[in-house]
Order: sequence, then structure tokens, then C-alpha cells
Amino acid sequence: MFTVGLFLLVGFCACRRGGNKNANVNGSGSSSSAATDPEQMKRQAQTLVDEGKELYKNDQDERAAEVLKQAIGQDPNNAEAHLRLGMAYAALERKPEAEDSYKKAIELYKKKIQSDPKDADAYFYLGEAQSFLHQDEEAARNYRQATRLEPDDEEAFYQLGISETRLAHYPEALTAFKKALELNPDDYRATDAIENAQEGSNRIKEGKKHAENMLKKQQANENANADANANSNSSARPAPRHSPRKPTAND
Repeated sequence: MFTVGLFLLVGFCACRRGGNKNANVNGSGSSSSAATDPEQMKRQAQTLVDEGKELYKNDQDERAAEVLKQAIGQDPNNAEAHLRLGMAYAALERKPEAEDSYKKAIELYKKKIQSDPKDADAYFYLGEAQSFLHQDEEAARNYRQATRLEPDDEEAFYQLGISETRLAHYPEALTAFKKALELNPDDYRATDAIENAQEGSNRIKEGKKHAENMLKKQQANENANADANANSNSSARPAPRHSPRKPTAND
């Protein structure tokens, strides 16, 4: 249940950030124009992406998927369009298509990072796509890089905490969530996440303590058995030696 909650939070957060930041905006344009200029087609594609995001946020997932596919038709290299399409497919429970879209988004965001290693948004969205595919180690690494490039990015810290929680890296998760809350004291998500991460940390501590106690008991039992065997061997009477049989007259 907790894992499902985390998944839903990740999807919600991607929408939130998408409303505030735009990884691929190149300007504005009309989606109905029959333009052939590559730059204008990119602008039109981004307009469609923005429309798809709004439809997704309003739970119009089928329509969002259609609009986002149109965006990809205008600009196949729009990484955000593939990411958002994956989210729409996931909401429609079309898992194979969602995975394909996420994988394509990962490929394109990696290319963006290669061309601009300081693109914090590219690292963030790469982490998003990887997180949706449960590639949590990779997602955490990219969220962390996003926070290095933009130390005031609350969303990147929050998502880093989510990935670290999934990995059961509770101390790291707590650090990330607390930083997110520091950047935005009104973020109830971070407050709840801190409580969950703290509970996870406590469970790990209790588990370690229980394992240590069991190991001590096992060692004590082994030592007691060894002592008992030693005492038993030392007090045992040696077997009597039989004297050679005396010869008889018949011998």
C-alpha cells in the first residue's frame, strides 16, 4: 500500500513541476498551423505538450494521450512529450506503451545531458522517467545531480527522498525531505514523507537489534553446548582393560 502511495505521489509531483517548469519550451505557436519550418514545428509540439499536461491534470487521460502523440508527430525528439505520454498511458493502464514511452524519454534526456551537462531540468526529468520504471538507483542519482545544479529546487529534493525511501535508504531520504520542507515549509507532502521515512528507519533499527539479540543467543547456546560436551568428556570413565586370558590346561 505504501509503495502504491509513493507511485501516485511521483505522478502527481511530475504534474506539479510541469506546471512551474518547462524543460523544452522554445516559444509559443499554434497547433493548428500547417507549418513546415522545423523550429516552428518544435514550438507547435511544445504547445501540444502543454495542452496534454493540462488534460492529464484534469483526468482526461485518453485525450491527453492523443494530444501528446500529435506533439511527438510534430517533434519526435521532444523528450517531455514522451515522458508525459508515458504518464497518460500509465493512467490508462496501458503498461507496455507506457514503458516504451518512458524508455524513449530516458534516451532523449540522456542526449540532452550529453549536450548540456548543466541542464538541471534534464536530470530531474530523466529521474522521473527512471522512477516510473522503478529504476530507483539511477533515479536517485539523477535527482541528486539536479539538486546539486539547483540547490533551491524543492521538487528535486522531494523526489530524491521518494527514491531513497523506495531503496530503504532512510537516513538519506530524511535528509532530502527535510531540505524540501526547509525550502517550502507549507509542503505537507514532505511532512508526511518525513514521518514515513522515520518509521522505516525505526523498523530497520529494530530489525538490526532483533538480529543482534538472536545472534547473541545463538552464540550463547553454542558456547553452553560446547562447555557441556567438554565436561561430559572429562568426567567419563575410561573403558576397563581386560587382562589377557590365563592359559588353561587345555591350551
